[in-house]
Amino acid sequence: MLRLDTIVQLLEHYGYVFLFIIAVIEGPIVTIIGAFLAGLGYFNIFAVYVVVSVGDLSGDVLYYAVGRLGRIGAFAGLRRALGMTGERFARMEQYIERHGGKILLFAKYTQTGFMALPASGAARMPMGKFLWYNTLGTIPKSLVLVIVGFFFGYAYVRIDGYFAKASMVMVAIVCIASAYILLSRYLRTIADER
Repeated sequence: MLRLDTIVQLLEHYGYVFLFIIAVIEGPIVTIIGAFLAGLGYFNIFAVYVVVSVGDLSGDVLYYAVGRLGRIGAFAGLRRALGMTGERFARMEQYIERHGGKILLFAKYTQTGFMALPASGAARMPMGKFLWYNTLGTIPKSLVLVIVGFFFGYAYVRIDGYFAKASMVMVAIVCIASAYILLSRYLRTIADER
């Protein structure tokens, strides 16, 4: 990943096109930096909001597409290698069908989209539903990040550190909760067999 200072220089030089491209890859901190540069007069703040929102949604769609590809070819082999049996995959599809909107909104605000977005694609969540919930999460999230960036963007290096720590904590919580659920099910299975 590019250093933050390099991103700032590239944004100053290439403008909205680079802002969009980098927002697809790394939305939150780029939103902060873009809004900070708007505060300095390099960008229009409303254009930053629109560009980062569309970039964030475009990144979500790419993750979704990777999940859709996970049903076929080499991606399906990788899925099986990771222990996702046909039965587990069917259960995941049913769960996402029932709770997909909540999952997407949770992922949007906890930086765990790298897991939920491909899973939504693999479960063949309808694209309209996928876009609706991601847009519903992106609009307020981007707005808050733009406001933070506009007023406090000078501290973007420190803010990026907070994002990194928060992301690690959220991923750890999700992993621990998943491990707990799997262990509980395993122990219940063993108890039922006795």
